Amino acid sequence: MEENAENVDIAQNKDLLVVQEISPIKRKVKIQIDTEKVNSLLESKLKEVAKQANIKGFRPGKAPISVIKKFHEAELLEEAKMDVLNDDFKKLVSDKNIMLAGNPSVDRELSADTYEIGFEVLPNISSVNLDLKIKKIEKREITEAVLEDEINFLLERMSEPVKLNADETINEHDRYFVHIDYVTVDSENNTIDSAKDYTLNINSGTSEKDLESSFNGKKIGDSFEFSDKEKDVTIKGVIKNIEKKIMPVLNEDILKNFGDFESIEDFKKKLRDELEAYEDKKQKQTLTEAITQELIKNNPVEIPESMIEQDARARFDNLMKDEKYKNASMTDKQKQDMFNILKVMAKKDIISYLLIENIGRLEKIEVSDKDIEDFYRKTSKESGLTFEEIKKLYANDKENYENLKNHMLEEKIYDFIIANKISYV
Repeated sequence: MEENAENVDIAQNKDLLVVQEISPIKRKVKIQIDTEKVNSLLESKLKEVAKQANIKGFRPGKAPISVIKKFHEAELLEEAKMDVLNDDFKKLVSDKNIMLAGNPSVDRELSADTYEIGFEVLPNISSVNLDLKIKKIEKREITEAVLEDEINFLLERMSEPVKLNADETINEHDRYFVHIDYVTVDSENNTIDSAKDYTLNINSGTSEKDLESSFNGKKIGDSFEFSDKEKDVTIKGVIKNIEKKIMPVLNEDILKNFGDFESIEDFKKKLRDELEAYEDKKQKQTLTEAITQELIKNNPVEIPESMIEQDARARFDNLMKDEKYKNASMTDKQKQDMFNILKVMAKKDIISYLLIENIGRLEKIEVSDKDIEDFYRKTSKESGLTFEEIKKLYANDKENYENLKNHMLEEKIYDFIIANKISYV
């Protein structure tokens, strides 16, 4: 036992349980089990085995207890001890309201009836440093140009590709499918990637601007070269084919493809509202992530390794069920690298969850019945389902309902932090 550990004596029946704090999340407990309980349980186990035992010289299930003891007593005695030890440990955890993390382990047997058990607990967070300095996060303004780009994006999906003539070139205004053969080489001219008949979308906002501009003025049969300074590679290739996307004009007939709108202006207003809502959501998500990072930086918390391992393992197993990974040939090293990344993610999520949960508790933030009903009304309005239909989806499913409450609580806590606890730098 460590000399400087804080000991807490707990009386339970005649046995003495000594809980020892090794670190903020590690504990040890010395448990002296009741030999009478063990012997009583051992007798019960021997009788159960006797009912099924098939021992030479005796009819099945008729061998006397003395014979059963000869073959099974040592094994069943150890099993009985572990059962009693497990029950005593569970009672300790329940009586003292210990927030257990992971599975306990029997560290050693001190004597015939005394054991030492090691276990991990959730960290006790009594306060949270909410001095949060966050970089100002600007929201994109939905200008006429942004709105026009979004309309063109929608229209582009309805465009008709027309092959360019041999003498026609790419310009910076129209949109194209450009079919290429290319190689990617590093600074020493070693090929690190290549492809034939690869298709690029040009001037559609899906490729890098610098890469797109390298095709301006080019025609079928021309070669091209683009230096990616960030990745320190050069892409070289030849243009095999070019198709110009002939965009439809937004008129009353085309408008019908996007929904039931009274006019083009009505469609633009709806689209602007959706873009504004998207930008609000994006800004909130970015701000929430910045708050999470700052909270973790300001509040170092030690997390039980077993808890991180368990969370990461669940994530890894779920990933391996995905078709993308299920049929992939991954080496043991690749799997271990992936698991290590998932452990980092798990640790971050566990710490942020514990901090947010404690902020909610310390600030007395709760989700009320009115909050839930407001959510039902809002969802009903957005989905077209009735209030009662939405309510049934959650009220009749306990897990669904609890997940909703937890999600709403987390949002309320972040809203509280945003409104009261952050300063922008």
